[in-house]
Amino acid sequence: MGKVQDKFTNGYAGAVSRSIDEIIISVRNASAAAIPFGAPVFMTDNGAVPFDLTTPQDFTTFLGFAVRVPDKTPDSYPLGQNGAAQAGTWPAGDTMEVLVRGALTLPLVVTGTRGGRVYIRKSDGKLTASAGSSGTTVLLENVRIKNPMDSRSGCCEAVVNKRNIL
Repeated sequence: MGKVQDKFTNGYAGAVSRSIDEIIISVRNASAAAIPFGAPVFMTDNGAVPFDLTTPQDFTTFLGFAVRVPDKTPDSYPLGQNGAAQAGTWPAGDTMEVLVRGALTLPLVVTGTRGGRVYIRKSDGKLTASAGSSGTTVLLENVRIKNPMDSRSGCCEAVVNKRNIL
C-alpha cells in the first residue's frame, strides 16, 4: 500500500495560494529587467517596477506582488510575449499579473511567525520577516504572514490584506 502524504509545501514563489477573494491586475513591466514571480512591485507613471536598490521606494508606491498566471504553470508558457524565455519571470516590457489583494507564496530570507510583518531589505531587495536596524528595511504595511516558511519550498504564505493603490 502506498504512503499517504501528510505534509504539503506552501508552494512556489509568486503562486496564488487561496483564490477566494484575490484581486489580480494586469500592468506593464516598466523596468529594463525581468521581474521574478513573488517580487514586490511599485507603481510609476509608465507601469510597475521592482524594488530599486539605488533609490529605494517607500510603501506609498507599493502596488503588490508579481504572480504566476493562476491557471498556468511556467512550463505551459515557455515563451514570453516578445519570444524571450519565461522561466519564472515577467520579461521587461511585457504585461504582467500583479496580486494587489489576496494570498500568495513568498520567498523570505528570514522566516517569521503567523501574523508577522513582511519587510524589504534596502541592502539587497530581499523579503524578510525581520525589521532589522532602523532605516534598513521598508515595511509592507498591509502584508502579513499567514503560514510560516516551510523548509522544503523556502516559501511562506502571505496575505495582502487590502489594496494599497486604488
